[in-house]
Amino acid sequence: MDISLAGGLLLALTVGVLLHETLDDLLDEGLQESAEVLYGLLSQDQDLILRHRGMLPAPSHEEGLVWQLIGREGEVVLRSHRAPTVPVTLGTASGFSNAPLWRIYSMPLPQGQAVLHVAQSEDHRHHAQLWTVGGSLALALLISWLTMVWLNVRLRAELQPLQQLSEAVRGFDPLQPGASLPQPARAELVPMVVALNDLAERLLVRVAHERAFAAHAAHALRTPLAGIDMQLAVALREAPVALQPRLLQTREAAARLRRVTTALISLFRAGGQMNWQQVHLKELVATLPVRGVAVEVQGDDLIWCDPDLLSAALLNVLDNAARHQATHVTLAVSADERHNLLEVSDDGEGMSTERLEAVQYALQTGQGEDVLGLGLTLVDLVARNHGGHVQVSAGADGTGCRVTLTLMRHPAGSRA
Repeated sequence: MDISLAGGLLLALTVGVLLHETLDDLLDEGLQESAEVLYGLLSQDQDLILRHRGMLPAPSHEEGLVWQLIGREGEVVLRSHRAPTVPVTLGTASGFSNAPLWRIYSMPLPQGQAVLHVAQSEDHRHHAQLWTVGGSLALALLISWLTMVWLNVRLRAELQPLQQLSEAVRGFDPLQPGASLPQPARAELVPMVVALNDLAERLLVRVAHERAFAAHAAHALRTPLAGIDMQLAVALREAPVALQPRLLQTREAAARLRRVTTALISLFRAGGQMNWQQVHLKELVATLPVRGVAVEVQGDDLIWCDPDLLSAALLNVLDNAARHQATHVTLAVSADERHNLLEVSDDGEGMSTERLEAVQYALQTGQGEDVLGLGLTLVDLVARNHGGHVQVSAGADGTGCRVTLTLMRHPAGSRA
């Protein structure tokens, strides 16, 4: 819109300049032709003409052009009805000249007895230019504006099918079996829709294979891990006191691995379908097997979520806090119109500025799983399954770590 308006203004200015120059030339041509006609008439009998003095008789009228016949002594011998009584210029050379308030064309008569001046007032010329150029500019601007409006309407009409396709793509979930984009209104968009639907089918197949592999792997790991935990529990009771701390650390590591396995099973359960429920976070947190960390839940803790997935995410966050020397964790709950915000802040040793930046970059771009590790990667997946995302930052007082989970407030089709 702005470019079209600027183009219209530029076009109008260009037309105005060209008209100004052209009109100047036309007025000068008219001035010269009038002088040449008068010159022919006055040259017929100069002696008779020069014997007359003053103004030629004529009825009162408006004159766009005035003329004077100047004698040898510089006096006005003859003049038109509205010509000045004094010479408009003292020049005697043939051609155009300018004087205050006048544009003049001069022609000396034969034998040099007199000089003919034909003049046009600058006010008359400016008035003619103002009406011609101003009207042309106004017309050019009107045409430019009408063209801009028409182009805008046409452009909107042409882009509407693309806008409709964009809206369809925005609401398109390629991971839903049988999902496909609707047939577009324009034939030019059909190849794009076909390509997107084909990509969605291939993506669905690939994700299904990956989910199946992850689910099978998690199930395959859960049974051995349960056996390892049972054997470690027996070993703890029978081992010498000196070996018990090492066995306890090993059992805690196995427990973390078992919790990750459980989270993976929940994440890929039933093809990734969400089990939305309203839960109280205080009750949910109380069931999490985290030792050595006191968890305080603040705010309205009734939220929509998938309890199994959110438990897995919170368990990883709390487990990371415990491993980084945290003893107290605050889970603050707040909400806006669309999302719930869960801020998990601990009093542990936190992260360096460089690592925080690397972690946040990996979360924003989806690149750098080695920076996130399995725990944060799983937390990010859980948040995305809830229609949200994860942010990691330093604690409010510069110590510890704060993990913020932004989750969709209401699942589709539900009401709080």
